[in-house]
Formats: sequence, structure tokens, C-alpha cells
Amino acid sequence: MAGGGGKVNRQAWRFEAETIFAWLVRDVHEDRRMLSYHEALDLLLKSTPLLPVECCRLDEAAGRVLREKIAADRAFPPFDRVMMDGFALRSADWHAGQRFFRVTGAAPAGQPRVILAKDPGSCVEVMTGAPCPLGADLIVPVEEIISNQAGVVRFSESQERVPGKFIHRAGSDAKAGEILLEPGCLIGSREIGIAASCGAAWLEVSRRPKIAVVATGDELVAVDRTPALHQIRQSNGHSLAGALTRAGHPPAHVGGLEDEISTAQPLLEKLLAAHDWVVLTGAVSRGARDFVPMLLGELGCQLIFHGVAQRPGKPAGCWIGPKGQLIVALPGNPVSALTGLHAFVLPALAIASGLPLPAMRRVLIQDRTAVLPDYTRHLPVVLRADGRAEAAATGNSGDFIGLLKSEGFVTLPPRGAEIAAVPFTPWL
Repeated sequence: MAGGGGKVNRQAWRFEAETIFAWLVRDVHEDRRMLSYHEALDLLLKSTPLLPVECCRLDEAAGRVLREKIAADRAFPPFDRVMMDGFALRSADWHAGQRFFRVTGAAPAGQPRVILAKDPGSCVEVMTGAPCPLGADLIVPVEEIISNQAGVVRFSESQERVPGKFIHRAGSDAKAGEILLEPGCLIGSREIGIAASCGAAWLEVSRRPKIAVVATGDELVAVDRTPALHQIRQSNGHSLAGALTRAGHPPAHVGGLEDEISTAQPLLEKLLAAHDWVVLTGAVSRGARDFVPMLLGELGCQLIFHGVAQRPGKPAGCWIGPKGQLIVALPGNPVSALTGLHAFVLPALAIASGLPLPAMRRVLIQDRTAVLPDYTRHLPVVLRADGRAEAAATGNSGDFIGLLKSEGFVTLPPRGAEIAAVPFTPWL
């Protein structure tokens, strides 16, 4: 959060004077030139560079984004697989009237395929996962045995005996060489299982981005310090870092910057040199000491946008660093910062990782009077039992405690646009 206080030297005074003059001139045309939320998001996504590829072990791949194709190295299943403990037999024998079957062998899982004897009325005891005996086309589960004496079994007639019952046919799931996993999928438990079955001990995945989260403000003190009456503990950086971690992008650095440009510049320069992404919160608006936009310009960063027709988070901006780093600057108000992270940063990180843009859950909004003229509104809501969204009883953009009363936010278009189901974003 931007704050007052701090030592003011000539450089800072000159910076403040020049900044105030420049922004007064810009404010005359601000509303006419301001991007809509969707325009700003589209620019950010188009400007987001794809992260490079690295290899990781299969047991470390959960939560990563796959960047290669995984093909079946054999048919799945690779053999006719028994699906129930029981007995394998010929359905033709059953339909010919045979009711007593002589057990001629056993087929446990993990052993080579056995052969069913050609004598009518023969059967083989089988276990789940074993290859179905050659010549058998039916499995009768052990639960359907009426009697089993001296190696002769009799089965109940309560079930229909059809060929192929309880046999998982070879190649019925996938053919050898078939592509099972495509690049750009998020690796979870199912994908891990498939890759393991195909013998993929190492996977090509997107490298995790090196992210720095930086909160600005002279009024901020560390969490473990007791603040003076005019100070507050730094919470934005930790809140944003928590959401990033839950989204699979744990930041490499969480820290702060003072509102003094002479001390902030070298620190921010070092952060840019060491990270792919820098997420700033505070000092991005039009105040006398909101130094972030000018400082990023002095460090050679290219402006993508600054100022978005949205509430909260109107001052949000995006820049590309001199080495292709992505910098997203969010307001210092806690609700604005956390909303901006969910609305801008997390979708862009998904694109950078090689994922498609996440599909948004859409809900019906209970109160349609919540829309604003000319502004997109990110409205904290709770979800009712009937699936509708209802505005949460939260306060202003500084009321981060009030967010506990909400489950996420809906993104409402400006007044005049048709409102049906609207996107819902849950808090991470």
C-alpha cells in the first residue's frame, strides 16, 4: 500500500512534482482512453511469454503442465484381462446345458496365460488381473458358486451367461501408439497413472516461473513486528503469495519496497534481473508518491496498459521488462490486490505455463442492480443452495476481513450490457 511518511529529499520532491503535473494532464482524458477489463486482460494474455521446457521425474510432476505427447507403448490392456475372481469357461458349454464344471487348473495374476482344456465342461480358477485362459470367453464370479466339491463346481442359474462377461478385452482402452496425453494438460493423479503405465519415468513440463511478490509502502512493517499507531503489518504480499502457491505457482520472493524512489530503484532492478514475473501491490495509482509507473519506465520496461475500467482495481497496470519479464502492478488496497491477482495474474500464468485459458464457472446473479455504468465490477459473492450468486456483505476495497464473508467474486459487465449467467471466480 502506498503511504506517506519517510524522508523527502530533492530527488523525491522533483519526482513528485513532475509526477503530479504529468498525471494531472493525463487525467483529463483518462476515462476516454481507459481500457475495459476484457481489453486489458486480452492484452495481458497476448503479451504473456510461454515458459521454457524442463524435464522432471514422474513422482515430481503432479501439478505441472505437460509439454510433450505421451503415447501408449503397448495396447491397453495388453491382454484379455480377468475382471473378477471366479472361474473361466466356455459360454457354449453353458448354453449346451452343462451345469457341472471340472476345474482343470488355475490362473493367478502375474503369471503367463494358461489354456482351457478342450474337454466339454472344463473350467479354470482365475484371479482378478490375470490373463483370461485361452479358449475361455466367460468369467463366472466366485460369489455365484452353489457347490465346489472334489474339483467340480456348480454355478447359480440366476445370471445370464453371455460371451465376454467380466473380461476386459485387449486393446479395448487404447491401441499401441495412440496418443493418450496431449501437451498443455495439467498433470494430476489420472495423468500420472497413464504416464506410469506407458513407462514415462521422466516428463517434459513447463518450467515453474520465478515470481517475486512485492508490497510497497512506508507504513508497512513485517508480520512479526508490533506496528506503531501509524503503521500496519504487511499482509498483501503474503495474501497474494498464498493464492499463487495454491494455484501451483509458489513465489520465489515475497518482500517489500519503501516509497522512496532512490532506495526502491536498485532493489526493483535486482528483482527484475532474478525473476520472470514481478507482482507489485501499491504505488501504482495517481498519488504524489505512487512511483511504480515512472520507475518501471526508467528501468526500461514497456507499458502494456495502465488503468482499467473496473472496480475494484482501476489503477492496475502491466509492463514487459527489458528481458521479457512480466510485471503486473496492482493497487495497494487489499481487496483490489487480491481481486487483481485472480482476475489478471492467475489467468496469465496459466497461459504462460501452456494451459488453455481456464473455463469459468458461470452463475446467475441475484441482484442485477449491482452493475456499474461504464465499469466492469468484480463483486464478492456467496453462492446460494440453488446455485445463484448473492452479493456478500463486505465493506470497501480496504476491508480484507470482510472477504471472509464471500466465497469468490462474479465479474459483472458495465450497465447496459445483457446480463445472464456471469463468470464466478473462487478465492484461492
